[in-house]
Amino acid sequence: MQFDRSDDPSPLPADVAVSRGQRLINWPVRVLLLGGFGIACFLLERSADLAGTLTALGGFAAAWLWWSYFIPQWRSWAHSRGANPDELQQLGVQAGLIWPKGSFFERTEIRRNGR
Repeated sequence: MQFDRSDDPSPLPADVAVSRGQRLINWPVRVLLLGGFGIACFLLERSADLAGTLTALGGFAAAWLWWSYFIPQWRSWAHSRGANPDELQQLGVQAGLIWPKGSFFERTEIRRNGR
């Protein structure tokens, strides 16, 4: 995913990085969740219980995979552009973009090359 913009300041402020992460990671997560649950509700109203349940679970799984795959890339991008790691972590947790260090959910990030 391309996080850079031509007009990004250098070094990159943590709040700009978090805002970018919200738009490029959390918005698609919300669309996947709401879309999956919306379609599931539609199917469940029509007595398609199995299809509705699988659609809801599929939307949840797709959203989690999206987040798990792209958050490590976002974090690496922000660090490489000079964002303060401590401030990035604090603002990211406050914004609901990332989980606190050491939490179960943080461990679901899909990191490449052991990063």
